[in-house]
Amino acid sequence: MRLVAENDEFVTVCPFAPRFPFETWILPAAHRARYEETPAAEFIGLAAAVRQVLGRMSEFLDDPPYNFMLHSAPLRAPALDHFHWHLEIIPKLTRVAGFEWGTGFFINPTPPEEAARYLRAGLPTVS
Repeated sequence: MRLVAENDEFVTVCPFAPRFPFETWILPAAHRARYEETPAAEFIGLAAAVRQVLGRMSEFLDDPPYNFMLHSAPLRAPALDHFHWHLEIIPKLTRVAGFEWGTGFFINPTPPEEAARYLRAGLPTVS
């Protein structure tokens, strides 16, 4: 399961084929192609989702630096039923090196199911 968390307005997941370890996406629960179509009241849910995932990353991944990327449908484009806007959070835990630069393919040592389980539950217990 790749689900990290959810609230009434947003779902937080580790994507199916992440490029980087612990890459996490926050998507609105209601389908919207454009960020600017989101009702203002729902941004409280977005803020809660961002706070939750960044708090977990900070605590469980030793407060890594990260990148935010907002993906939204282009302005003035016709309605895009196939596109769902989302926020990507990518903690900087590995380095892009020769293989990635040369091929455009990324080596990710952490499966998304494992990353999601870790972010859901926190630190694993030691046996």
